[in-house]
Amino acid sequence: MPQRDVVSWTSLVSGHCHDGAAHAAVRVFLNMLSEEAAPLPNEFTVAAVLRACALLKNEKLGRMMHGFLFSNGFLGDNFVLNSLIDTYSKLGSIVSAGKLINGFSCRDVVSWTTVVSGCVLHGMFEEAFVLFITMLEDGIRPNVVTMLSIIQACSLMSDSGLFGWVHALVTKLDLDSNDLVVNSLVEMYAKNAFVAEGIKIFFGFYFLNGDVCSDPDVVATLVHGCSRSESLEHGKEIHACLIKMNYFPCTIIENSLMGMYAKREQVESAHLIFRRMENRDIISWNTMISYFVKNGSIAEALQHLTEIHGTSAGLLVPDHVTLLSSIQACSEIASLQQGQILHGYVIRSGFDHDVFICNALIDMYARSGRIDLSEQIFKEMDVRDLGSWNSMIAAYGIHGDGNSALKVFTELKNRGRHKPNGLTFVSIISACGHSGLTVEGYECFKSMHRDYGIEPSMEHYATVVDLLGRSGKLDEALEFLKIMPIKPGPSVWGSLLGACGLYGNVEIAERAAKELSVLEPDGNVWRVALSNVYAVAGRWGDVARLRAEMKRGGLRKEAGWSYVEVGGVESFRFIVGDTRHPQTERIYEVWHSIKEHILDACVGAV
Repeated sequence: MPQRDVVSWTSLVSGHCHDGAAHAAVRVFLNMLSEEAAPLPNEFTVAAVLRACALLKNEKLGRMMHGFLFSNGFLGDNFVLNSLIDTYSKLGSIVSAGKLINGFSCRDVVSWTTVVSGCVLHGMFEEAFVLFITMLEDGIRPNVVTMLSIIQACSLMSDSGLFGWVHALVTKLDLDSNDLVVNSLVEMYAKNAFVAEGIKIFFGFYFLNGDVCSDPDVVATLVHGCSRSESLEHGKEIHACLIKMNYFPCTIIENSLMGMYAKREQVESAHLIFRRMENRDIISWNTMISYFVKNGSIAEALQHLTEIHGTSAGLLVPDHVTLLSSIQACSEIASLQQGQILHGYVIRSGFDHDVFICNALIDMYARSGRIDLSEQIFKEMDVRDLGSWNSMIAAYGIHGDGNSALKVFTELKNRGRHKPNGLTFVSIISACGHSGLTVEGYECFKSMHRDYGIEPSMEHYATVVDLLGRSGKLDEALEFLKIMPIKPGPSVWGSLLGACGLYGNVEIAERAAKELSVLEPDGNVWRVALSNVYAVAGRWGDVARLRAEMKRGGLRKEAGWSYVEVGGVESFRFIVGDTRHPQTERIYEVWHSIKEHILDACVGAV
């Protein structure tokens, strides 16, 4: 351009800001100031430069602009002053923004909203409320943006005492007909477990008026709130209304509904939504896989993992969550072949440096019998968190190698980067218990509070009882129970009862069972354990009595099952007494044949 006026310069500065090129915007402004023929900047020019300072998160540059504005008489302009307040607020310099607004004679709703929003943006919620109250006392009526910031602050503070107040203020200001404000109120209630209130607002604003919420995230948040607060009936009500209003297909909402049903053990409903989804994303698959792993349906979890590539035409790729859930599935069934396939995928996908995934692999290999591979992963990790150390200690415990577990525990303490936590002590005491290292395990327990100030939980006490019981020190275990500072729970008495089964101690077993009958009157696990103690002691009459008692009470021992993997490709689950398999007759024929071979071998050996 032969001659550039102030509009040209300002447009160029604003354009760079709009494109996110804040450095370029500042350079243009500096060129404007340095050119002799260039016009002086106006209020719109400096406002654009202030925006660039905020984008750059450069407080020093912002203060330099403040000085420039003061020197050139711009601070008398309300528009410029509001822009400067906005810049300081976005930079987190709330004190400077507050000083400006306190000295601003013409402060308006824009000024106040700017600084209130800045406080909320930087997590200064109490300061936001102080300024908001001052604004109201100043006679300034809040607008939609002001209320959105205050509602967000209420939600993040989780202060239920403010919810009703801000809701009433919204109504008083006649903002309860604004969809943005309504959505924010719904999210505030839903995220803080006040689902009924959120649903009431949501239904009253949308469904009763025949409107449709244009923000699926709001609906998803409401559904998620139902899941967290165990309000399944509310969730079903929302689901029915969404169907009626033709909300589907909508992947975000369908994922939320699926997660809600899965969390509330409504697996058929969750799976039905999954199967009917037109567009499944990786969250959809992760939800189902995680649910199956959590509930022990390992075969289904791994089947869904293999289906991801086949049904998405390669468009979906397993992510961090998918891999963690899948590795956990392999751990549950000690599937070495499947686990190694997953490990290979982890390496090819670049997740082999992910700390959480490496920790899961350490556990998986340990449970699959390859402690050497657990050690290799642990040693090759570039970065270890406390979970890495805990996983390795637990891995040695699984293999009954308490000495190696103690070496890792000692190394953890000596390095000093991570302090042992409660889980660390559960793992090390358990590892000692499985290795006969009673003295060392008990010393670890004593060091918890003495050296690290960790108060023992019920799980720690149960682990110590197991430690003593496994070594045959049942009387000491019972004495330990008596001196516990908290009342022993089912897990503690259960550990004692389980140890009695190893040594056939009927007297202490009956004492533990008596306590468990009070704590878990309908439980069957302790009855089965006591029955086993009687069986070891040869008291078959008591065994029959207990089983008859269980039968009369409608209690059943959970059926045993085994998981067999063939060639790392096919997996089969067999349940005791199950005759539903299409090849049941052939399976039992083979089993009886194997049984005969075993008996013949035993007789031959004698």
